[in-house]
Amino acid sequence: MKKVTMIRQRSGLAGSVLLLVAIAGCGGDGETKVEEPVPTTVEITPGSAMLTFIDATQGFTAVVRDQNGKAMTSAAVSWSSSDASVFAVSASGSSATVAAAGNGTGTLTATSGQASGTASVEVAQRVTRMDMVSGDDQDGVRGTVLAEPLVVRAEDQGGTVVVGVPVTFLPDVGSGSVSETMVETDADGMASTEWTLGVDERMQSVEAFSGDVAVRFSAAATADPPIPDLVLTSLTLSRTEPTVFETVDIEAVITNVGDGAGPATFLGRLIVEGEPVEAIDVEAIEPGASTIVEFTVGPFTEGRYRIELALDPDDEIEEWDEGNNSASENIIVQGQRVIELEESVAVESGSAGPVLLFRIDIDEASAEPLNVQLSGGTGDADLFVHYGERPTHQYYRCFSGNADATESCQLVPTRQGVYHIAVHAFTAFGPSTLTVTVEGVQLEPYDLELEFLGGGTSSQQNIISQAADRWMSIIARDLNWNPTVNVGAGACGPNSPGVSGVVDDMVVLVSIDSIDGAGGAVGQAAPCAIRDYPFTAATGLQLQPSVGYLLLDEDDVDRLESEGVLLSVATHELGHALGLHPRFRAWSDFLRNPSLPDKPDADTHFAGHRSIAAFDAAGGAGYGGAKVPVQNGAERGSSDIHWRQSVFENEIMTPFLTGGNQPLSAVTIEALYDFGYEVNLTEADSYTLTGAGARGMALLRGPVIDLRNDTPWLPILVSPRHLNRLK
Repeated sequence: MKKVTMIRQRSGLAGSVLLLVAIAGCGGDGETKVEEPVPTTVEITPGSAMLTFIDATQGFTAVVRDQNGKAMTSAAVSWSSSDASVFAVSASGSSATVAAAGNGTGTLTATSGQASGTASVEVAQRVTRMDMVSGDDQDGVRGTVLAEPLVVRAEDQGGTVVVGVPVTFLPDVGSGSVSETMVETDADGMASTEWTLGVDERMQSVEAFSGDVAVRFSAAATADPPIPDLVLTSLTLSRTEPTVFETVDIEAVITNVGDGAGPATFLGRLIVEGEPVEAIDVEAIEPGASTIVEFTVGPFTEGRYRIELALDPDDEIEEWDEGNNSASENIIVQGQRVIELEESVAVESGSAGPVLLFRIDIDEASAEPLNVQLSGGTGDADLFVHYGERPTHQYYRCFSGNADATESCQLVPTRQGVYHIAVHAFTAFGPSTLTVTVEGVQLEPYDLELEFLGGGTSSQQNIISQAADRWMSIIARDLNWNPTVNVGAGACGPNSPGVSGVVDDMVVLVSIDSIDGAGGAVGQAAPCAIRDYPFTAATGLQLQPSVGYLLLDEDDVDRLESEGVLLSVATHELGHALGLHPRFRAWSDFLRNPSLPDKPDADTHFAGHRSIAAFDAAGGAGYGGAKVPVQNGAERGSSDIHWRQSVFENEIMTPFLTGGNQPLSAVTIEALYDFGYEVNLTEADSYTLTGAGARGMALLRGPVIDLRNDTPWLPILVSPRHLNRLK
């Protein structure tokens, strides 16, 4: 054995270098022998794998190390599967991929030289899809076995059938029974059972599942002979909080979901607090069909009532399900006090929250305002007044929400009929005095301010101002509240300035500028900002516009002035700015059967209650179409926003101004009233529908001013509410 020689040398470098010569072996000839590396261990990563569907793959890597534990990156590696029926293996050097071939467990071996390593591989198919092979959507007589068995096929993620897994068939309640509840899939991945229908349900179902994968079979049971199944699918009440003076309209939808119509008639009984109050005979309903029945109940005394409608209450009809023949709703009847004109009524509340209800019946109409006033006392109350049917929400025509108990509402004109008054205790308040009078209290006038942005002559601007004065004389009172608006520059017509601050009551930005040259559109107008109803209980309701836009074509305005029709054109356009516009929600809320975009023959009409009454009074009582008729034809800019030309002829809010004058009728004024404006009906021009107009057959006569395309589609800002008082 040669010695290990250590040689230490010095140099100019700091430190020293130690040279070690290792002799790995001995030889008689004096030569040094080096030990060759040999594969000693093989490690496979990962050490195991679970494959859940046939042809699923998993990659493996083998690391070969020599006797000193050093990785041998160039060592040859061979791979093998212990059971090719479980998985197959493909390899490339130190990497291999196994592919699932069948359920079972096997061993993957990697060999290099005399060394080897192993990893376990298990294949266990998991059901991820189940198909209904047969048996779904059948019809059969109740209590009998369906003609087709229920058959499912189970598949794994790769689409290979899964053999030998349990499938459970579970009927829903009332859906009969199956011949076998748990069935293992066969060699084709199939499982089947026979389904005997139940006798109590018309539509029945069975769920088949394996693990968390499920399908549902359905079947329709029939009876022999066929029988009905009457279901109350809805019960709708016109009011759930009526007063002691109000009735409640009830609409019920009855559907027959059975397979037979049953007898020619059956009994429906209305029950209030357990006591029958009305009965009707309902005609037989064919299978799959529905019918509507209506009742009216009340008035009631104060209190809570349960209203129920029962079908076939005496069980005279055999049905599929006897438990779906009734529906009920609850109502809470509120007290309401009747007061007289000039009567002083003491009002107070010891706590916040209550709403005290009153009503006054007016026997004689008057052009003067109805004045409702609350005065005196401490605390904070809010006052609400409405004409006609009491709102089901909190949208009263007039509201007064001062931060005390001094409140006032004026509605004009005073109409014959019922006015409803609500006093809301925002805090405890009183004792206060509520009085109702006609006339004697001055009205604060409506203010329509024009801001001329440029163009036109002083005489033309004067004519436009006359049109604004006309509307101010028609709108009889200022608006309930004036919110802060913030309309950006350019948002209210071309080159319009911004409008910011409190507007009382409306400002209209007026321009005389180019539109499309002579002979085209002569004017355009629209609202730009609209008041929101300021109380949270009336979310989504909107009031009148606060900012508007009016543009007259500079190439047409001189002609309009010389022909004497500029005043009518300006009045017409300001009507659009005030709310006769398709973007104004109050207009669209009353519009029925619009012709746009693609129904030119629609019988478009405006369903405002007061507008209809004015139309009838003007000679339209015998009109054969829907009221009030609105221009149809599906022509944007003309249809769905003007009164129908063939009926109204020369009325000012038709799409063509015709004849020697263009009257502003009570129909148009009452449309503003339907929007929530208080109006002066004495300002209406004399107007009568002609015989031709009443029949809807009038023709254009004389000179015509085309006012189509005068309602531009501008975005409308809704001023945010700020009172938030009525809860």
